[in-house]
Amino acid sequence: MNDSKIEAALDAAESDMQQAMKSSDVVALDRMISDDLVFTGVDGAAISKEDDLEAHRSGATHFERLDEVSRIVHASNGRNFTEVVADVATSEQGATRVARLKWHRDWEFIDGRWQVVKGSVALA
Repeated sequence: MNDSKIEAALDAAESDMQQAMKSSDVVALDRMISDDLVFTGVDGAAISKEDDLEAHRSGATHFERLDEVSRIVHASNGRNFTEVVADVATSEQGATRVARLKWHRDWEFIDGRWQVVKGSVALA
């Protein structure tokens, strides 16, 4: 697959990821997140796949709003990543928080689908 086709596939995967995040679709998130995920949260803490899924499953993390501001999709020399800046409103333990966040996700094609293997989120 050439880089432009990979970028198109990653763009679609990123859209699917955002939709799953907005709806806390744990089944979809489970399919898109590698079991070996290494992710760094806004506070610098490491977040595992199970931590992320449980936060959505329990309702501890819920996106009331996730409005994309910008997106970069990159596929070259086997390095595949997306970077998204979004304005978000989250509900965490009953408190609404509003922020502009930037996600970086490294993607690999594993078991016939794109999965996030490494990433981070920070204040933008």
